[in-house]
Amino acid sequence: MNATEAFQRAFAAHLRNPDVNPPPAGVDAQRAGVYVELLFNNVEDFLSNCFPVLRSILDDATWNALVRQFYAEHTCTTPYFREISAEFVQWLTATITSTTLSERLPFLLELVHYEWVEIPLMLEDSNIDWQHIDADGDLLDGIPVLNPVMLLQSYQYPVHRISSAYLPNAPDPTHLLLLRNPQNRIEFVVLNTVTARLVQLLQEGLSGRAAITCIAQDIQHPNPIQLLEFGLQLLNQFKQQHVLLGVIIR
Repeated sequence: MNATEAFQRAFAAHLRNPDVNPPPAGVDAQRAGVYVELLFNNVEDFLSNCFPVLRSILDDATWNALVRQFYAEHTCTTPYFREISAEFVQWLTATITSTTLSERLPFLLELVHYEWVEIPLMLEDSNIDWQHIDADGDLLDGIPVLNPVMLLQSYQYPVHRISSAYLPNAPDPTHLLLLRNPQNRIEFVVLNTVTARLVQLLQEGLSGRAAITCIAQDIQHPNPIQLLEFGLQLLNQFKQQHVLLGVIIR
């Protein structure tokens, strides 16, 4: 390592964690402090915007200590600033079990994932081929086309309800469908176990009728015809919620 590289490493270490690493020889600590504060504040501000609920449930000292630890410890593998949030999730997943936060906030990792996933959904560049979709087709006997920018996710806690006014103290299994609507906004649809299973079956390429029939068999429903009628209503509701776009044109 030559002298220039040694200086750069020492200065970078100081910028990341000034309490542990002094500035390199010849660098005025007060002047370096301007950069220390500027760089940390940029990262902190970005993470605050990406994880507003997490920020709201932590006091200033806890939040700043968490960001400082991430900033000091984690070596990012991407040069893109917009991907810092993903790096934060990765780092937190690897370190949370060693912190008292995991005991105080057992839902924290799920909350962080729920808040983060909005970013990749917003950045997803999938295109819809409307030439092969009948928007008014038969959702029961056709093969429904699902929104290509969508994620079916199950959590142990109701992450969509967490706020500074509501912190769950016990697991409450929750199924959410997160999607991007035609206005390029991220929405979520709350599902139960049965409707989540329906989405899974549709993702496998089943027709609406086949998927609902499969569910009727799974739950041993006493009146499959009645379930088909309810299922059709649910498929139409999915279409209104932009979960389904129509059916495949054959």
